[in-house]
Amino acid sequence: MTEELKNILRVAFIYATSIIGAGFASGQEIMRFFSIYKAGGFYGILLAGLLFSIIGCIVLKKVYTDRIRNYEEFLFPTFGWISGWILEVAVTVFMLCLFCVMVAGSGNVLTEMFGIPFRYSVLIMALLCMVIIMSNIKGIVTLNSFITPVLLAGILFTGLYIIMFSTSEVFNAAGLLKCISENWPVSSLLYVSYNSMLAIVMMCSLQPYLKTSATAKWGGILGGVFLCISAMVIHAAIFMFYPTAFKKELPILSILSGMNNTAGFLYAIVLWLAMISSAVMSGFGFTDRISTMLRVGKKQVTVILCAAAVPLSSFGFSRLIATVYPAFGYIGLFMIIVILITAVVKRDGRK
Repeated sequence: MTEELKNILRVAFIYATSIIGAGFASGQEIMRFFSIYKAGGFYGILLAGLLFSIIGCIVLKKVYTDRIRNYEEFLFPTFGWISGWILEVAVTVFMLCLFCVMVAGSGNVLTEMFGIPFRYSVLIMALLCMVIIMSNIKGIVTLNSFITPVLLAGILFTGLYIIMFSTSEVFNAAGLLKCISENWPVSSLLYVSYNSMLAIVMMCSLQPYLKTSATAKWGGILGGVFLCISAMVIHAAIFMFYPTAFKKELPILSILSGMNNTAGFLYAIVLWLAMISSAVMSGFGFTDRISTMLRVGKKQVTVILCAAAVPLSSFGFSRLIATVYPAFGYIGLFMIIVILITAVVKRDGRK
């Protein structure tokens, strides 16, 4: 394997993992943003995959071309001073919320798997995240180089296992569930937009791995393809268990545990890894922004963040996905529209 191909895969893995978090792996996000539209959810996932590839390609090429080293160097030249600061605050708050919820979620999984009291589980997870975040971007790259293939393999295997060995009917038309928006295209856009908020933060830290323009281009495209395939498999599995799966907080884990206890336990490990990955990604982005804004050391911010996450872990996992995610989705929608328009204008200017 050539060094460029390795870098493309590293970049694609980091991009994909910044989005394939606990909500994705549990099926909760896919269910709320796509599966509630039944067959329309398949079209929504294709649209989301296309947008993820386009956004990843645009942002990573800009990071490579402009030699961007951090999120601030991307944000203000692209959005201007006023809009930039509004987005800066919104993204920072979103990362803080996401970190606390993922620490709580991973603590819950640890408690269920090993019977460790919840308060100790949360403390263990906060300390583990602190160590990884303090290792800076190299530690996160190492983490994602290991976790992302496991996540992708686990998600694909689990979804295919459910699809192949399920005796459930493919579709049950009993009743309609309450939608988070009017139609699947809007839902797909919201899903892409709020996920892009954190993904862009991470992509702005990847300059050391963008040795060529091709690495930036194909890293973004391949990351979007990984996301599309994984989401499609998860949606198909949930779709087969409509409407019973829609009543579960962790639909994929619930479906799999009902079919095979051992497989359910193994997937619980995959879900735990997804939560760790999401926590580290959001925690790293938050400490990087706060340390830059307040001009304090990243290690001090990391310690304070992880300490604060322990009492703040009472916020619920599903509540965040159902309420906060769509709210931040509308803010993120402004981001991706500006990014797409800027890329089109810049391209036309070269002609």
